[in-house]
Amino acid sequence: MSGHPRIVAYLQRALNHEFSAVQQFTLQAVQAERLGLGAFAGELRAGALDELRHAEAFCRRLHELGVGSPSAQAVGRPVGRTQVELLHFGLLTEAEAMRIYAEALRCCERMADAENARLFARIHADEVQHYQELERRLREHGAEMTH
Repeated sequence: MSGHPRIVAYLQRALNHEFSAVQQFTLQAVQAERLGLGAFAGELRAGALDELRHAEAFCRRLHELGVGSPSAQAVGRPVGRTQVELLHFGLLTEAEAMRIYAEALRCCERMADAENARLFARIHADEVQHYQELERRLREHGAEMTH
């Protein structure tokens, strides 16, 4: 089995994005602990695990398409120094994921690739939920939504 090179590229890009998110949320969990925000640190760790599950799904799909050894390179993302910054930078990461996966979904639909379309749609829906939760938390802190 092999996939269209454009869709394989989207899968690879998604894998890179997810590993970057795992790294960011893990570093943010440590920062939240330093700020005395233990419960929030736990939420960030749970978010990192969600993103890791997404990375695994993209990696599995790449293997199914015959990409022998998918490689991933995490891109450094800002962490933040305050709880509001942690939330804001997480929101930006989720917004980027939503944009990438919506674009990938449209590409899959144009190419009549239902299986990859389902994967991108499922993970896009997860990212929308993550985004909405971060947005809600930022509003609780009275922060402006800028992205």
